[in-house]
Amino acid sequence: MTKFNFGWLNGYYRMTYSLIRQYLLIQLIIIPMTLSLCNQKFCDYCSKKLKGQYIIHKNNNYHNICYDKHIQIYCDQCGLKIEGSYNSSKGNQYHKLCYQKYIQKRCAECGDLISGIYNIDNGKEYHEICYTNFILPKCDVCSLPVDDVYIKDYWKNFYHEYHINTMPDCDNCSRLISKALTGGGYSVNSQRYVCNICKPDVIIKDTDINPNLREVLIILNSVGIKNIPSKIPITLIDSRDELIRLSGNKSGNIQGYTNYVATTVSGKIIKEEYHIYVLSNLHRIIFNAVLAHELLHVYLFQNQLTDLDSDVREGFCNLGSNLIYEHYNTELSKYRILNMNESEDPDYGLGYRRMKKLLDIEGWKRLLSRLYKM
Repeated sequence: MTKFNFGWLNGYYRMTYSLIRQYLLIQLIIIPMTLSLCNQKFCDYCSKKLKGQYIIHKNNNYHNICYDKHIQIYCDQCGLKIEGSYNSSKGNQYHKLCYQKYIQKRCAECGDLISGIYNIDNGKEYHEICYTNFILPKCDVCSLPVDDVYIKDYWKNFYHEYHINTMPDCDNCSRLISKALTGGGYSVNSQRYVCNICKPDVIIKDTDINPNLREVLIILNSVGIKNIPSKIPITLIDSRDELIRLSGNKSGNIQGYTNYVATTVSGKIIKEEYHIYVLSNLHRIIFNAVLAHELLHVYLFQNQLTDLDSDVREGFCNLGSNLIYEHYNTELSKYRILNMNESEDPDYGLGYRRMKKLLDIEGWKRLLSRLYKM
């Protein structure tokens, strides 16, 4: 009979039991510790353990003090906590009520809150409708708001640009003739127009001519322009086209013309005849200025200064118009002087300014002498 020795097996079992026992002991210690660690929550701001009550915000956990100090949003207007929805502006946060009351834009006209598109003018905000109805300047012609191209004339009238294509302007002051600006006006031969502001002072009667002629001659005489005949025939012409025909001058803005006829015998002038034509319905000041211009043409004819270049001739004669305007010194006078100073016409504008510069330097006496050398 064979005998087996199982001693080694007993040793094996004892070793195995010991290992199992150690393993179970380890598991009994580690598993609860692991479970404990798995259940432990940490502050998502400072990373330290959370104990007791804590705050959950957007799936993150915070100590109460960490949340209040670093996460909680405070109103930048009142400084109190913000709970729920809020408004943001330029990196700041506000309670909705604080935002509406203190931060949100308000219309400078009506005071109501502004949302959406708005207008800014001189640093102030306006609702679009408030800006259109109350802030935009109004057209002096039609009273509608002007929000596109506009014109501001010398008389400080302000109107839509398109009105200049639908309304005539006054032949004297250039105002648009309308009920609102001038109280209306009237037409001269359907070619020229006169506003009701200028109407009381226009020259339309032959009986008005001589008193104004005498006045102009006195003004010219005061600067040394003398011996101009005082009984020159002067005729009022309604049509500018007729004046252009008489003068042969193609200028569209002609207002006067002097016809000169010299009778000679053996090359010597024995008789001189003048006839001045001036547009009718000119304002008295403009009529006198045109008359002064034409009388200086008479002066040039009298002194045989007929070979002057056109810019010198017309520029010199326009000095007579300027003399009249400066004498009266009204707003209409200043407007007409401004036109001469800004005109690009080679004779009536550039020529005038050249002669005016000489006059300012030399005075009338020396300028009259210089004409013979020009």
